[in-house]
Amino acid sequence: MKIRKNKIINLFIGVVLPLLAACNSYEEPIKIGVNGWPPCELWYIAQEKGYFGDTPVEIIRFSTWSDNMASLYVGKTDLTHSTYFNAVYYNSRGEEAKIILSSDMIRGADGLVVKEGIEDIHDLKERRIAVEVGTDEHFLLHKLLKEAGIREEEVTIIPIDSEEGMRRFIAGEVDGCFTYEPFLSQAADRGMGKIIISTSDTFKIIDTLVARSEVLNERKEDYVNILRAWYRAQEFVRDNPREAYEIMAAQEGTPYEDFKSFYESFYFFTLKENRETFLSEDFKRELEGIKVFLAESNLISTDLDTGKLFDPSIVNSAGVEGDD
Repeated sequence: MKIRKNKIINLFIGVVLPLLAACNSYEEPIKIGVNGWPPCELWYIAQEKGYFGDTPVEIIRFSTWSDNMASLYVGKTDLTHSTYFNAVYYNSRGEEAKIILSSDMIRGADGLVVKEGIEDIHDLKERRIAVEVGTDEHFLLHKLLKEAGIREEEVTIIPIDSEEGMRRFIAGEVDGCFTYEPFLSQAADRGMGKIIISTSDTFKIIDTLVARSEVLNERKEDYVNILRAWYRAQEFVRDNPREAYEIMAAQEGTPYEDFKSFYESFYFFTLKENRETFLSEDFKRELEGIKVFLAESNLISTDLDTGKLFDPSIVNSAGVEGDD
């Protein structure tokens, strides 16, 4: 009887356990969408250095950010870079997705440029302001006006894309333009204007990693590996800057020094900061505030539950050495 029992145990170990392990492995790669943006290039370092480990990953490059975002929500990619604003805005435009990391931010890249004669925010009443509707810049303008006690009806919003907004500002067709770099500085320099507020002051735009819910729910350990690879790639940049910047600059066809300067203007959030963020009321209020703004602008429905837009479990499981 004992011999027979041992044979059964050996059979289980030799045959059944490998089959169970196979059920938990995936050959299909996690598809990561990227654009020409310094934080995105970290994935190429992770790939080249083998930081993804056993998790199969495919990096898919897009020429436009909007195509990248749309691809996630139609199920063609599984992870991409977004902002809080766009994680809320795109939620109703296809498959569900969740914020799994506050990845980085860059200060001063977005702001409001105005003509001479406008000395502060209160001078914006009755002015014509160009902004791309349904974007982070539109939301920041909304917050700016609200803090100044100005209703949106008291200004004339010119709804055009950021580059065209810069052109119209330079041509003198609008009094202000809420946009981002390089259009922001070009508008100020060539349109005889000045930047009166930017994300280097009060407001900020935080970039995130957003994962498609269907794959996230099935393959959480793979997403944990991917987050660990993200932080290992950052560590490689710190320890081997020359090699790292050459790898990343090559992806964008950008001179080494230009890429280095741009990359170093970003702040990257630690895992500890992320754990604190997911627990904070400020983070939850920010998502809810974005929802209210979009709903009032008739860009999304009001029944969105922002409490379901993020998943802290990946951050909580992805501890890496020195993350605290």
